[in-house]
Amino acid sequence: MYISLYRRYRPQTFSDVVGQGTAVGVLLEALREGTVSHAYLFSGPRGCGKTTAARLVAKSLNCTNRKDNCEPCEVCENCRAIASGEHLDVIEIDGATNRGIDEIRDLKSRVSLKALSGAYKVYIIDEVHMLTDQAFNALLKTLEEPPANVMFILATTEPNKVPVTIRSRCQHIPFHRITASDIVSRLKYICERENIASEDEALWEVARQADGALRDALSVMEQAIVLGGGSLTAESIKELTGGGSRSELEKWVTMLRTDQCAAAVTLHSIMARGISPERLCEALFVLFRDLWLCNIWRSNIIEALETSDEERVYLETEAGNWERYKLENICSMLSRLMPRTHYGMKSDVFSGLVLLEMQNIINGTAAENIRPHKQQINTAPQMPQNGGAYRRQADVTNKNATVNISALADKDRSTIKLDTSANISTDTKNEKRVPEDTCAVTNLIAMLGDNDFSRLVANLNGDAIEIASALLYAEIRENNGAVEIGFEQPIPAQTFLCIEQNRQNVIQAVSKLWGLNVQCDEKTEEKKSEMTAPQKENKDTAKPDAAKNKIQNEKDTNDKTAAVSADISRVLRLAGAEVLYVKSAAGDDESAEETEETAE
Repeated sequence: MYISLYRRYRPQTFSDVVGQGTAVGVLLEALREGTVSHAYLFSGPRGCGKTTAARLVAKSLNCTNRKDNCEPCEVCENCRAIASGEHLDVIEIDGATNRGIDEIRDLKSRVSLKALSGAYKVYIIDEVHMLTDQAFNALLKTLEEPPANVMFILATTEPNKVPVTIRSRCQHIPFHRITASDIVSRLKYICERENIASEDEALWEVARQADGALRDALSVMEQAIVLGGGSLTAESIKELTGGGSRSELEKWVTMLRTDQCAAAVTLHSIMARGISPERLCEALFVLFRDLWLCNIWRSNIIEALETSDEERVYLETEAGNWERYKLENICSMLSRLMPRTHYGMKSDVFSGLVLLEMQNIINGTAAENIRPHKQQINTAPQMPQNGGAYRRQADVTNKNATVNISALADKDRSTIKLDTSANISTDTKNEKRVPEDTCAVTNLIAMLGDNDFSRLVANLNGDAIEIASALLYAEIRENNGAVEIGFEQPIPAQTFLCIEQNRQNVIQAVSKLWGLNVQCDEKTEEKKSEMTAPQKENKDTAKPDAAKNKIQNEKDTNDKTAAVSADISRVLRLAGAEVLYVKSAAGDDESAEETEETAE
């Protein structure tokens, strides 16, 4: 009967184990020193060598002609019986099918029996996390204090599902996924032994498909050899997996940058050959991630990537043709799309989404096109405090836009205004995206640039982001030594700024920024007078007066707000609205028209 490659080339010695140097080193050292534990827990992904290592430990313990380095001889009767799975003292149990308490009770009844032909009786329980809670509880005492010359080796792909009481009674040895380079080396060795012609591109593609599992790599290679007529070729791998190989995707990425129409046709052709959206999305993410890393660190990062020599040459050449922020945005887009592919997505829908998003990112029309640039926020010059008329003009250049900041003053009233064209860019490639709600104040200031609004935000305390949002549709003015905040029409921001703490925060920031000698407002004066004035009245007369004063204060405040709102124009919102809120191109045009009308 034909024996598959992964069974035929299962490692028979510790030196044959691929990619598990640490785990093998621990086991060999324990065998040399004679400090082998009574129970081990091997954990790791599928196909990485857990069961193979357990069998090698059993062979080394029961080998009658063990070598000096504790390797089994592979010649004695015990070694050959264990390799064929016929040894009576090495019992392999499938935890998925023998998971109940009855099976564990049967195991406990036989565990105390003496070994028949070997020095040790070894129980290998595969997929041990599938046992029931009752079975684990029944195994606890036996696992903690087994009879002499009895060893338990538990293997699992999900160690987190093994109870802590079981893990604490075992020596836990983790096994790791095998690297692509180690898998390629092993596949080359097997191809040489089997006299099979192979291509390097095909070997690397098989290693990527295996995702760290050597058993899976051997299974895929075996199928591809059959399709290739006895040889391993890139074409047979493409036919087997449905396309989407690394080399094919590399050509598509270059085509996406140079000829988007041809890239669209090629992507539809790749999807038509049967590749799943999930696998294609993951492969594209890995490729763009490698390009992003090479774009940042160039040749310094190449050695850390699991790539062939040809793929490294491609990365070094192609990475320089991309802007870093575009690669970042493409990776972010693919990471958001990846979970949706896990739940099923039609190929046409997936290819359409990928083409749409990538085309927008490359052409600079996507909302993700963030080109962050840090700017120094300079301290604004102090405004004169002599009460006379003054005018200050400052021009701050920000790549594509010039921010004009002006402050005007009359004899007894001054108004702080911002030019409506501040930070509004007509270049779609340099559009800024709305920062997240968790954006730090320093990041917000850097994105706003150097203008009155950013300086005002920098001087705010506490909830600076919330207060800055509330000030977008507000006008701040100085009136006879007092700072007034007004709105054209009642909006929720007006209520937020009516909170005493928030209002005083804005007043202090304005005073500090423009050097105004602001007097306390009426509410603060009343509070101070109430604290210093002698309280001659009794409690009964104090309560009506307080209520009366409160009504009068609210009336005065409403009158003041109405008077201020009569001639208010939107000013502070214009320097930061495109940063704090998403605005369409049409919305920007409308805002510009409204600004011109207001200025007139």
